Amino acid sequence: MHEADFERGFRNAPRLMALVLAALFIPGPRAQAYPIPPETLWGLTEEAEWVVWADVEEAWPLPEDERERAQKEDWESGHVARLRVREAWKGNARQGEQLEVHWIELACPAPARFEKGLAVVAFLTHRAGKWRAVAKSYGTRYPASNDDLEAYRRAVTLARNAHEKWTQERIVGRGGNLEAARVDWQVRVSAHPATRWDGLYGLVPEGDSARAFYDGRVRTPVVLTGAQREQLARGFVERPPLDRALPMMLKALRGHSDKEVDLMAARALETALTLDGPPGWVPRAFSLLRERFGEKLPPRRAPTQEELMTRMLRDGLSGPSHEELEGFIEEWTRFKQRHQLTPALLPLPVEPPVPGTGGDSPL
Repeated sequence: MHEADFERGFRNAPRLMALVLAALFIPGPRAQAYPIPPETLWGLTEEAEWVVWADVEEAWPLPEDERERAQKEDWESGHVARLRVREAWKGNARQGEQLEVHWIELACPAPARFEKGLAVVAFLTHRAGKWRAVAKSYGTRYPASNDDLEAYRRAVTLARNAHEKWTQERIVGRGGNLEAARVDWQVRVSAHPATRWDGLYGLVPEGDSARAFYDGRVRTPVVLTGAQREQLARGFVERPPLDRALPMMLKALRGHSDKEVDLMAARALETALTLDGPPGWVPRAFSLLRERFGEKLPPRRAPTQEELMTRMLRDGLSGPSHEELEGFIEEWTRFKQRHQLTPALLPLPVEPPVPGTGGDSPL
């Protein structure tokens, strides 16, 4: 079964498409019924007034009368979280300072997540007299380990420093190259699993079709240097992705020959197929891997809007059916036989304590 067959077999697309289209016409503000454009750590850091690592001490819904009064002033209120700052990575928040963050609980777009008892990296802005999370679910992150925490701290610090340097250069009349700094940042943060989506989405947004579907921003294609591709490849081999970053990374490394990348990608795909309900991005990762092994694929053409919607729904909401999965596994088995591959399984990553934030934001 080729990728095109796999996608045509997405039997649930019409029903799911109807649900999405219906959501678009729910009465009320458009933002309440439509996923927002994805936002990475680079943009979040630029937009946020404060970036804090903080303990979520409490989180509660406003009483109905207070919520009604608040929503007459701004529709973004309804829930409150009290945070106690551990560290400020941007802004002048003091260690130990308490602040209240307001948000509204919606199914779409997905809200920021504030889980009592956990520590959150929060990107905050002050609007209508209240602290809010920037870009809703994209603006709260929950590190799964100290290593993840350091990756977030480093990504935010590098982005903040790049923006500050560019601003200072503009003030003194020098035309700093913020675009080059951004690409360098994207490559660097792509090496770590916790921040990998944030780097790769800027480099190859179409690699995450489910989220790119809602991103109407016009982007100039990024051309990486050989050294930058090698940097991506090393990060891939050392810590291979087992999520939607796999096709994104393979797309970014298209044309970059590296046998270690090929073999590690095969191991990642083999591992992904052992998961309960393999995700919808697996066929695209497989097509990119076949290409790396020199196999001829059908000529690529620009997908139609309906095909984009189908792919978005499959990636974000559904996944392959049982019959589709069986056919894909047969094709994967033949591929391994053709190339004499026996890929060993990779260890599964530690899941973040709170799902549905950042690049894992639900649609």
